[in-house]
Amino acid sequence: MGALAALVLAAAPFSWDVPGQLDLVPVGKRLERDGLPMVVFVARSSWPIDRLLTHYAGRFADAGFFLPPKRAQVPAMKLPRLAALDDEHLVSFLVYGWTEPDGTTTLVLGAADLAHRQKAEAGVVPVFPGAKAVTRFNLEAAQALSFTANATEAEVIDFYRAVLPSGGWAEREPGTFVRAGRAVRVLSKKQGGALSIVVLEQGDAAPLSGTEVAPGSR
Repeated sequence: MGALAALVLAAAPFSWDVPGQLDLVPVGKRLERDGLPMVVFVARSSWPIDRLLTHYAGRFADAGFFLPPKRAQVPAMKLPRLAALDDEHLVSFLVYGWTEPDGTTTLVLGAADLAHRQKAEAGVVPVFPGAKAVTRFNLEAAQALSFTANATEAEVIDFYRAVLPSGGWAEREPGTFVRAGRAVRVLSKKQGGALSIVVLEQGDAAPLSGTEVAPGSR
C-alpha cells in the first residue's frame, strides 16, 4: 500500500487502504485529463460496492474533506460514485465500482491535483460535430478524446475519414488511420440512447488502451 499512501499529486495525507482487497493495479504511470494530473488505481474487493462507498464516505468525512450532499452516478455508465474534495491541498477524489459475476467488486479509485492544472492541449484529433461530454486525456505516450454523440458508428468514422487525410493520416482499415508510426483508432459502444466514443492517438504498434475503466474491460 506504499504507493497509495504516497499521493504524489499534492502530498495529501490520505491512504486508500481498500477493505477486503484482493487485487490492486495502478492505471498508467502518468495520467492527465483536461490538464489535470491524476493518479488512478483499479482494485478488486470482497466487500459489496454499497459497503465500500459507505466506508470511503466515512474516511473522507474523518479526514475533513468536503462531501456533496448526495451521491451521483458516473455519467453515461449508471454506476454509483462518491466524490470528495480536500480543500486544503486542492485534491479531488472519486470512487466508483461495480459488482462482478463472482460477487466481488471492481473499484476505481482516483485523485486529481486541482492546484496544478495545466491548459489542456488541443490535440491532433478534431471533435465530432455535436459531440457532448467532450474530454481529452494524456496517457503517457498516448492521447485520447472521449465524447458521446447522437450518431451511428458509421457516421462518426465517416467524419474522421473526411477530415484526417488533410493532416496526412491514411485509413488502413475502417476506423484506424496511420501516419509516420502513429495510429488514430476510433472506438465506440452504445450507452443508453447515445453512442460513447473514444478516439485514441498512439504508437501504431501500441496495444489498445483506455483512460476510463468500465465493466467488462478487465
